[in-house]
Amino acid sequence: MSSEKRLHPVAMLVGAIRTLRRWVSGLVFPGVVLLVSQGFSLWTVTLFLLGLLVVAALAALWGFLSWRATTYTVTGNSFRLRQGVFQKNERTIPLEHVQSVDIVQGIIQRAFGVVEVRIETAGGGASEPDASLAALDRDAARTLRREIEGSRRESSEETTGPTILRRLSTRDLLLAGATSGQIGVAFSVLAIGFQFLDNFFPEDFVRRLVETLAPNWLMVVLILVPAGLLLAWLLAIAGTVLAYSGFTLSREGDFLYIKRGLLERREATIPLSRIQAVRISEGLLRQPFGLASLRVESAGYGEDAGVSTTLFPLLPRKEVEELLAGAAPEFAGAPAIEPLPRRSLRRYVFRATFLYLIFAFAAALVSYLVFQSALGLFGLFLIPPAAAYGWLCYRDAGWAFEEDRLIVRHRSLGRKTAIAPRLHLQSRGMVSSPFQRRVRLATFLAEVASGSGGSVLRVKDLDRGAAETLVGDLGPGVSIEGA
Repeated sequence: MSSEKRLHPVAMLVGAIRTLRRWVSGLVFPGVVLLVSQGFSLWTVTLFLLGLLVVAALAALWGFLSWRATTYTVTGNSFRLRQGVFQKNERTIPLEHVQSVDIVQGIIQRAFGVVEVRIETAGGGASEPDASLAALDRDAARTLRREIEGSRRESSEETTGPTILRRLSTRDLLLAGATSGQIGVAFSVLAIGFQFLDNFFPEDFVRRLVETLAPNWLMVVLILVPAGLLLAWLLAIAGTVLAYSGFTLSREGDFLYIKRGLLERREATIPLSRIQAVRISEGLLRQPFGLASLRVESAGYGEDAGVSTTLFPLLPRKEVEELLAGAAPEFAGAPAIEPLPRRSLRRYVFRATFLYLIFAFAAALVSYLVFQSALGLFGLFLIPPAAAYGWLCYRDAGWAFEEDRLIVRHRSLGRKTAIAPRLHLQSRGMVSSPFQRRVRLATFLAEVASGSGGSVLRVKDLDRGAAETLVGDLGPGVSIEGA
C-alpha cells in the first residue's frame, strides 16, 4: 500500500488564485460602485485597496488550508483522492475505469516548473476532470501516471520511455491554421467584438460614422469585407498555433501520448485498447494539396460515452498509413474502396439540388408577382454548383471490408474516411426506404462508441445486395424497411 502524498507547495498559490477568480467576480462591481459613489478620495481608495488586501490574504489562507487537506495515493487497484477544508471529501477511482491521465502546464505551473495532473474516467464529464492535482513536480507526475497505467501494462514490459512517432513542424503548424476551415468561427468572434464596440461607443459617434461612410458604401464594402475575412483568417491561424504548437505524437507500449499547446501545454494519454475508430479528414482547402488530419474515437467504460481526440492535426494524405502503422497498427491498411452503383448518382444530385430548386422557384415567383421583374431567375445559377457538389458526394462515397476492418468514406464539405475494426462495432444494419427499394438501393449504418455516446458510420445508396452482404460479414445486424 502506497503512503499518502501531498501536492507541491505551488498548489497553495494555484488554489489562492482560483479562489480569487471566484470571489473577484462578486466583489468588483460593489467596489467600483463604492469608488464612483463616494468619489476617488484618498480615504475611499485606501479602503478599496485594504479590502483587496484582506480578500487576497483570505484567499492565500484558503489556498494553504486546501493544500494541507489534499492528499492522494494509489493503493491496490484504485486511485484515492482526499480533499476538503471543512467538509472532507474522499474520491476513489478504480484504475480500470481511468480513461486517461493528462498533464497540463498552465502559465503559473510553467513559471515554477510543475504540472497539473488531470485524471479522466470513461463516465466523466467533458468540461471538468474527475480528479485534478493542481501542482506536482514532473517526477511525481510521471510516477503517478505509471502507477495508474501499470494496471494495464504487461508486468514484463521494460519501459525505455515513449518513442516519438511524429512532430508537427512550424511550417505545417501555420499551414494547418491557414487551411483549418475555422474562418467562420473566427468571423463570428469578430462580429461579437464589433457588437461590443458598437455598444461601447456613444450613439452620436456611431451615427456620424455611418453618415460619413454611407455615400461611399460600395467602396467601404469592397474594403471592409476583404479586411474582415483576412482578419478572421489570421485569427483562425492564431487559434491553431495556440492549440497545436509543439504537437508531438509518441508511443510507449499500448499507450499513445500527445503533447501540444503554446501558452497552456497539455500531455494527453490515449490507451490503444480504447480506440474504436480512426477518422481521416481531408478538408475543402486541404484535399487539393493532398493534406489530411487524423482523429480517434475513444470508447468509454460500460455504457458511458468516450472522447474524440485529434491524433495528428496535419500531414500528407499519402503518409497517413505509415503513421497509423506505427501508432495504431490495427487501423493501418488502405484497401481499394468499393464505389457506389451508377444508379445512385441521381439520388445524390437530387438531394444536393432539391432545396435550391425550391428557393429558385420561390424567388422567381416573388420577383415576378411583386416586382414584375425576372431578377429572381438568377437563383437558377445556384443549381449547377449544387449539382456538382452532389456529383462529388457520389464520387467520394464508398466502402471496403478487409482483414476484419470496415472502411467507410463520404463527403460533407471535405472528404472523410472512417476506419473501424469489426469487433469494435456496437451495431450494424441497413435502412431501405420505398424510393430506395424501387432502384435496389439501401443505406448501410454502423456505430462505434464515441464522445457523444455513439458515432455513426454511414454509406448512403449502396447496392442493396452489397449492403446485405456487408451486414452479414460484419455479424448480427438489423434491416429496416422504412419510409
